[in-house]
Formats: sequence, structure tokens, C-alpha cells
Amino acid sequence: MLLTTFITPEGRYYFKRLPFGISSAPEHFQKRISQLIDGIDGVLCHADDVLITGKDRAEHDDRLHRVLQKFRKSGLTLNEKCQFALTEVRFLGHVINSQGIRADPDKIKAIRDMPEPKDVADVRRFMGMVNFVGKFSPRLPDLTKPIRDLLKTENSWTWGAPQQKAFLDTKKELGSETVLAQYSPNHETMVSADASSYGLGGVLTQKQLGGEWRPVVFISRSLTKAESRYAQIEKEALATTWACERLRGYLSGLDFTIRTDHKPLITLLKSRALDDLPPRIIRFRLRLLRFNFNIIHVPGKNLITADALSRAPLPATATEAEQDLEKECKAYLDSVVESLPATPTKLEQIKSAQTSDNTCKRLRRYIANGWPEHRRDMHELLLPYWPERSVLHEGGGLLMKGERLIIPEHMRPDILQRLHQGHQGINKCLARARESVWWPGVTCAVKQMVERCEICAREAQTPVEPLLTTDLPSRPWQRVAADLFQWQNGNYLVMIDYFSRYIEVCTLPGGTTAKQTIARFKAVFARYGCPEVLVTDNGPQFSCHEFSQFARDYDFTHVTSSPRYPRSNGEAERAVRTVKSLLEKGRFPQSSAGLQVYSIGTRDLPSTTTDGEETQNTSPSVTAAATTTVA
Repeated sequence: MLLTTFITPEGRYYFKRLPFGISSAPEHFQKRISQLIDGIDGVLCHADDVLITGKDRAEHDDRLHRVLQKFRKSGLTLNEKCQFALTEVRFLGHVINSQGIRADPDKIKAIRDMPEPKDVADVRRFMGMVNFVGKFSPRLPDLTKPIRDLLKTENSWTWGAPQQKAFLDTKKELGSETVLAQYSPNHETMVSADASSYGLGGVLTQKQLGGEWRPVVFISRSLTKAESRYAQIEKEALATTWACERLRGYLSGLDFTIRTDHKPLITLLKSRALDDLPPRIIRFRLRLLRFNFNIIHVPGKNLITADALSRAPLPATATEAEQDLEKECKAYLDSVVESLPATPTKLEQIKSAQTSDNTCKRLRRYIANGWPEHRRDMHELLLPYWPERSVLHEGGGLLMKGERLIIPEHMRPDILQRLHQGHQGINKCLARARESVWWPGVTCAVKQMVERCEICAREAQTPVEPLLTTDLPSRPWQRVAADLFQWQNGNYLVMIDYFSRYIEVCTLPGGTTAKQTIARFKAVFARYGCPEVLVTDNGPQFSCHEFSQFARDYDFTHVTSSPRYPRSNGEAERAVRTVKSLLEKGRFPQSSAGLQVYSIGTRDLPSTTTDGEETQNTSPSVTAAATTTVA
């Protein structure tokens, strides 16, 4: 009340009752009335209109009695125009009865009596009244499209035959009243959504007690300029997500069914792994996590209402949240490209190759304009891409499957050589490919390349009976195995971590004496720390008094393998074999020179024991561990 204080020559005064003319008066009045009727079921309030409902006369009278008691206690005075015990009532431009909800005939009459619009202001006035009753007729958006086009700034004012016909057809359509069913959270609920090239549409239906399905509300809107460039699968996902969010007041906390005529959408929104989805589809799926739904496929001919609404959407202005989301999605797509560890030159080479490749050209058109409904309608060059069509997208000018680059045909031999750098086996090369690149048949291509590699075939080992496994340590560098070996008259010390399989190789130019060996161990321990357990064989360097004293000084447990059974130190023996194989392969001209290159090729492979940590390598890939911050 003090906020209404005003100054007069006789002093300051304030109103003790709410005066006329205060801009916030309706909100204060609504708040007080809502507080009064809070806790009484079946009572609705809008400003000074209070609606009291009941399933039968007894329930209605009980609620009415409770409301009147609260009004009397608060000192409220009721208007003489109050009506009681009605079977049909007009409320906020609607007529409500036991059959459902329909538009107020007076509102319909006002629209039908409106004269022909003379300018854009008249069109806005007419469309505003039509949009009010738009939820009662799925055909109104379709009928009014020629008139709505006049509201676009790029169009000049021209009232021609199409607009006149739309004007008359709209008035005629309003003559056939549609009755919407009353919403009930206890009825089986279904949401149908569809997308066209320029709009979204949806309808909420519920199964009535008699078994028939009746509409509760129709919704539609047009696509923004950015949304109109989405791939068709993304438009369908957008339609489903938007419909659920628009109807969240009906759907929150409710189990319901979504119907769609786009079959690939079912797996994308329910069962497909997130790693296999494009970023925009991931966002839609995350936005749907708040809802409890089951999604089913129905033929397009059985989804007529939602399809018609999507092809004749009501004009819509994107909300601030939707605009922010659009900017965030674009920033994320750009960040995916920015996080590629490949050099900008290599990315430009791939982008240029995709632009000039005929298959990639057609693929880009399908992604932008939508895929054919049937596989038989596909171009023969793109038939191999059909099974993966739902996860193919374009980001930053690059064609991608999820976060993997799509490689044009003439670049694939070079990429295969990069994947096989270090002459790793099939599984490790495939693991690297799954993190970076894709094309139809990439798995078979990698397998054939490794199987045909002469160096790998020459160095291949005969499989032997597997060793008994040692319990995996709880952290890196807790348990370490070591061994000595010779190669080309040189002595080497190799160490391997049981947890991460990290390999460290040291040369021993001064020989393999205990003093030289201990010096190398100390150098490595200075970098990584001392392990709890060190496993070696029973060589003289490890079984002497000096090494036992070294173990006591550095406080680690020294464990030796069984005599005359080197396989009991299998981790170290396998590390020796790996390093020797890399050194042997480095002798050939077609191999990269130097043990350092092979160490990178070994250490940067995706590791399941270290949560996928990897280092940058020469293969173009999306860094899975990259953290992107969107402003």
C-alpha cells in the first residue's frame, strides 16, 4: 500500500484499497484470489471470473460451499450476475460442457462478419482472431496461407484472387464447429507429430471412455530460416521434440505414446547409442529425457492431421530460448570441426576432396534436402550409405558420420596407411578408425590391408596357449614388469605397466651389469615414481645383493618369475616381443624410421583401461576427450 503514496498540500496519503489505474493491479488481484481458492479441486480463476466444476451436483455444491465460505471470511462481494448450477458455460472465449470444449459462437460470428482487409494492419487483426480459434480446426492454417504471406516484409501488398478465396474459405470453415475433448490425465494419451519442408504440426489425442480417440488440442508453427535447412530426419526429430515441449503441461509426469511416420526416428530417439548420433539429434534426445514416452511408427496416410498441420503451419516467431539453442547447436558443430587434431591443411584437403567427389556431392544434397522414402529410389552410388542415413550430417562444411569424417574414395589409400602406421594389428587399427574416419566398407578395407602387409606377415607369431592372468592393479605404475634383451649387438631394458600397458624402453650402452641396470631403473623411477611391485626374471642382474639392496632403499617389493619358465613373466616378455617387432619393421624403407615413431603409434591407441585417453596422432579424427565451452 505504501507504494501508492502521493503528496498533497495537506500531507502524504496512500490508498487503503486497490485503486483503478495501477498497471500491476490485475496481477495483485489474481494473486489474492488464487491464494483464497488454493487447495480446492475443480476451481479455476481468471481475474474476477471464477469457474467451479464438479462431476455431479453433490460434488459441485460441496466445492461451491467451500469457495463461498472463503469469500465470506475474506470480505469479498460477489456480483449480481453470478450464475449457478449450469450444464454449459462460456469461459474465456470458449463454450465448455460435458461433451468437451468448442469456440464461443459470438467469437466465430465476429470473424465471419469482418469485412475484407484493406491493408496489413487489417490482415494482422483478422489473423489474430483466426489464430485464437486455430486449435479447433486443423485446416485453418492451410486455408489462411495466402493471407499470411502478405505479412512477410519481402512481399508487397496485393489482395488478389488467392487471398479472396482464402478469406471466404476460412469463414466457411468456421461454420463447422469442432468440439475438442476435455483433457484427463487418467485417459490413454497419444501425441502425433510431423514435419514438412516449411512447418511443424502436432495433435494431442486421448482415448475416451467409449473407446474412440478424440483430439484435445491442435498445434502448428512454421520453421525458422535455419531450421528449414535441416536434414529431413532432423526436422522430424525437431517436430517430435517441439510438440512434446509445447504440450508439456499435458504430458509432464504422464506415460504417453508418440506416433511418427518416419521410421528411422524410433531408434534414434530410444535405442541408438549417443556416440553414433549427430550433435543436433543428441540435443533433441536429451531434451526429451524429461518425458516418459513410447514411440511407434504409423504410415503417413494414417497421420493425416499432424501432416496437414505441418504443411500449413501458423506463423511463429522463434522464442529467445529457441534462438539461443540454435546458436548453441551451431557453435557446437563448429567446435567439433575445431577439435579435429588434424592440421587445417589436411581438413581443407578432405573438404576439397568431398566437394569434388561425385558421390559426396549427391550425399550432401540428400542430407540437405532429405532422403528418398524407399531404398529403390536411391542413386546407385549412394546405396551403401542407406543403412547409415540417420546419422550422416554436415558440420563446418565437412560430411561426417557422428563425429567421424567421411573419406572420399581417392583419399582412402592414404588414410589406410596412416591408420596402419606402426604396423599394428587389425583390432588396433580398427579401434583407431572408429575414433576418426568412416566410409562404407572401412572395416573390410582395414582387415584386407593388414592381412596383405608383407612386413606384418613376416613378423607374425604363431598363437600359443594363453597365460594365466594376473589381477589388474588399481592404478597406473603400481605393478611394473621388466626384462632385458639384445638387438643388433645392442642391449635394452624394457619396462611395462600392468595397469595401462605403457611401455618404457632404455638402452644399456655400458652393458647389462647390475650397476648399469639399477642406474636405468633409478632414472625411470625419477620420472614416474617407484612402483609397489617390480617383476623380473632370475637373471644375475636381478638376483644379486646390489639389486636386493636397491629394492630396500627404494621401498618396493621385488618379485621374480619361476626359474626356467620365462612365460611366468609374460607382461615383460610380450613387451620385449612388441619392441623387437617394431625395431625389425623399422629396418625396411617403407616403414617410418626411429623407435620414437613406433612408440607414438603404440601409446596413442585408444585404451579401455584408462578411459579412452589418447595422444594426438597423424590420423584425422575428432578428439573424443575434447571439452567444448559454448558462450
